[in-house]
Order: sequence, then structure tokens, then C-alpha cells
Amino acid sequence: MIPINPNDVMCDQADEGAALGLLGLMTGISEEFWCAGWMSGMEYDLWLAEPGKHYGQGTLSARQATLLRLLSEECGGWWYWHGNQGPKFITLDKWRDKIASRT
Repeated sequence: MIPINPNDVMCDQADEGAALGLLGLMTGISEEFWCAGWMSGMEYDLWLAEPGKHYGQGTLSARQATLLRLLSEECGGWWYWHGNQGPKFITLDKWRDKIASRT
């Protein structure tokens, strides 16, 4: 069982909960598959995640890939690594612009 203090994750709105869930899933995948809290470039890899794709020391499940997409849609955004500030949440429109400017 995973010990969680509910006081640490209480949200006022469903989209806030989805954003926290998305961050938790992203960092959990990074830690489990790479032994890193946030693997460099992970936000881009997970955005393009395909079920069954080998990722680090694991394989992304169909459920994980679906959850990433659903949580992102529910909260209307995505997390990326923002230098020394750590993970930062941005809207999907800004994220798509960031992806477009990267290629």
C-alpha cells in the first residue's frame, strides 16, 4: 500500500486534481523506469508515449499512456522541467507551441 496523506493532495477543483495526478504519474514513471525523479526530456517522450514502448528500464503500458492523455485533457495542460525551478505546469496551447518550436 502506498502511504498518502490526504491533507497533502486536497484540491478545490477537479482540474487541479487531474494536474496533480498527471505530475504524479509522470514522476512515478520517471522514477520507476529511469531511477530519476525527472529524466531529462521526459516531458517530450511521454507526450509522444505509445503503449508497449520500451522506456528506460520498463515498458509503458496502454493504461499508463491512456492515463497521461486523459489527465492532460482533464486539466488542460502538461508539465515540463523548467530549469532550477523544477516541474512547471502550462496550458496545452502553450505546450503545443513549445513542442512546435523544438522541432
